[in-house]
Amino acid sequence: MASKKVALIEDERDLAEIYDMKLKMDGILTVVINDSSLALEILKKELPNLILLDIMMPDLDGFSLFAQIRNEKELKSSKIYIWSNLTQKKEKERAAQLKVDGYLVKSEYTPASLSQKVKELLK
Repeated sequence: MASKKVALIEDERDLAEIYDMKLKMDGILTVVINDSSLALEILKKELPNLILLDIMMPDLDGFSLFAQIRNEKELKSSKIYIWSNLTQKKEKERAAQLKVDGYLVKSEYTPASLSQKVKELLK
């Protein structure tokens, strides 16, 4: 599992730290990115297998960042899942139109259940 990497793009530092700690405790290599304006640069260095991408962020929203990520050839094989508490139909429809790999609602996941989901997604 350690050869696969997960990027968690989340501006709420406390929340990101809790999930990061659990993923690492379970042997999942993670990188946390709190600043969406720096995310693309970091992703190109880290080359994660899976990206969990928040929508609501201060500088660059998740949908805009998604489009930038998908335009980078070295990140084409990364799975990208929206990781958000936005549950309105319009966000889920936009994610589907953009062809994100999936949509995870934060409030539905504990750190343990997210870790289990990430393990499934990395298989």
